[in-house]
Amino acid sequence: MDWNSDGLPDIVSGERHGYFNVFIRQDTVLTGFRHYRILDSTEMDVGMSSEPAVVDWNGDGHKDLLLSEEAGTIRVYTNLTSDTWPMFQDFTLLEAAGQPINLFRVSPYIFDLDMDSTQDLVCGLESGHVLFFDNAGTNARPQLAAPETVRTVAGKPVEPSPPAQGAARCGLGDWNCDGVPDFLIGCGAGTVEVFTGVLPIGIDVASLAAPGRFQVRPSLGRPPFFVEAPRQCRVVVSDALGRVVRTLSVSPCSSAFWDGFGDDGRRSRPGVYFCRVVPAYGTTPVRIAVIP
Repeated sequence: MDWNSDGLPDIVSGERHGYFNVFIRQDTVLTGFRHYRILDSTEMDVGMSSEPAVVDWNGDGHKDLLLSEEAGTIRVYTNLTSDTWPMFQDFTLLEAAGQPINLFRVSPYIFDLDMDSTQDLVCGLESGHVLFFDNAGTNARPQLAAPETVRTVAGKPVEPSPPAQGAARCGLGDWNCDGVPDFLIGCGAGTVEVFTGVLPIGIDVASLAAPGRFQVRPSLGRPPFFVEAPRQCRVVVSDALGRVVRTLSVSPCSSAFWDGFGDDGRRSRPGVYFCRVVPAYGTTPVRIAVIP
């Protein structure tokens, strides 16, 4: 990641002894800032087994820091300076369902896994399982729901295969370049496994609640798709990494077309995109895959 916003990739890391470290790239070398310090010059130390996740957690446009520790909590440090050199002081404990998260040697990862345009929490556990915490709030004010075990389409928990079990450390990315996010999971034995993402096609009718139903189908013209809605809704188009490309508003009993352009006015690149139809009230969002 680009820690100091100079356009070059840097490295951040936790460690067994609980400190947080930053390694800044300068040309072809890395300069290490070990035992990163907070504003009062105290070393940032969580005790044992720290693991960081850098993300804009409060929606203010600046990098914040989530730092887990062996005892099971995840600290949230808010950036008090700028993105050119983030600095922190006090922290709060990350909560889910109104209670501080407490998972032994938890490994946090931030990703919009359910493609609803809000960043969620994905955690690898010492047991080997992976938990998903849905963000039921907003990116400015996250509210994490109770955890769910991440499972394959066959219903089995995502975890390292025997005998290499335990200490799950996970990441998400497009491993096979098909435009769909894939799951990488490592374990204490040193192996890494890839769980290939499955493209969801069509409407999940079982997730719809009365009284409304949405009809979504490809258009015959230039636009990649259009949506017909029986009532007021928003249509959020995201790319395969969960980044919002375009947000459309649909009036009741009318249609909305996506012309292939993003909210920034640029034409979107060919590839796989995801669409969520978010009603103004009364029904669960629908996820649709769209191929421009």
